[in-house]
Amino acid sequence: MEFAGYAHFWILFSLLSAFFHASRLAVTKHLSFSFSARALTLYVNLASLVVTLPLIVWYHDFPLKQPTYVGAVLLGGLLSGFGGWALNIAIQRGEISLVGPILTLTPGFVVVIEWLLTGQLPSFPGAFGLGLLMLGSYVLSLEPGVRGWSAPMVALVTNPGSLFTLAAALCFAAASTFGRVAIQLSDPLSFAVMVALINPLILFAIFSLRQRDFYREVFSPQVARHARALLGLGLLFALMRVADQIALSLTLASYAMAVKRSAGLFAVVLGRWIYREERLLAKIAGTLVMLIGLLLLTFL
Repeated sequence: MEFAGYAHFWILFSLLSAFFHASRLAVTKHLSFSFSARALTLYVNLASLVVTLPLIVWYHDFPLKQPTYVGAVLLGGLLSGFGGWALNIAIQRGEISLVGPILTLTPGFVVVIEWLLTGQLPSFPGAFGLGLLMLGSYVLSLEPGVRGWSAPMVALVTNPGSLFTLAAALCFAAASTFGRVAIQLSDPLSFAVMVALINPLILFAIFSLRQRDFYREVFSPQVARHARALLGLGLLFALMRVADQIALSLTLASYAMAVKRSAGLFAVVLGRWIYREERLLAKIAGTLVMLIGLLLLTFL
């Protein structure tokens, strides 16, 4: 499907992706009390496949004869799968009101990846924006009674929830780069279908290699009890992914990811509302600083 005529709507699709993403974090937190991070990662991709697969009737532009497309799909699927796994571990071990804002660092990692690939560095406003990203992550890590200026940054890389969130952000940054390449060779909805097909296969293979009886987790009796929540999670994940691909087809990856990271604010509010997570004002302040940094990094 051709979306070029709707290019001015890219910000709407990015905001929708942000809302679906934050809602998905809240549902994942609820399910993480009943499932392992590995099983939950596979379930969400399988549920997303159920929701996304009907699109193949209308959108099936899969240029599999092009090595660039195949490589972009496989690498993007592998990285997004690992990113989802790391994110689920982070949610299981931490607070969604912290996980969501830390993911705001993803566009900063995109800049680093682009620098490694092309040698290009951001402008002065962009460099200032990167500084605000780091400052915002510092504010997020502040805890009452903590002494020493370096303690929050140490906590950011030693706290299991924060560390796995950083790993997820890095994976998502690299996956978005490959995803944009694949979208340019096909179309956003066809790519969403392709990723939904490939991710469960990649994840099941990796998890089975790590643990031979992983299939026992997959067929856990808990699945039937939480079927509605799992399907709801898959629906949110699929809607987020489709909105992502459409936004990426309408604008630069860095622009789309910058707006999507407004999910950090949604996550802070949902974390407070549903799970009574604390330090609301500090988290909102840190998230706003990071979003200002994103605006400078992306649009100037």
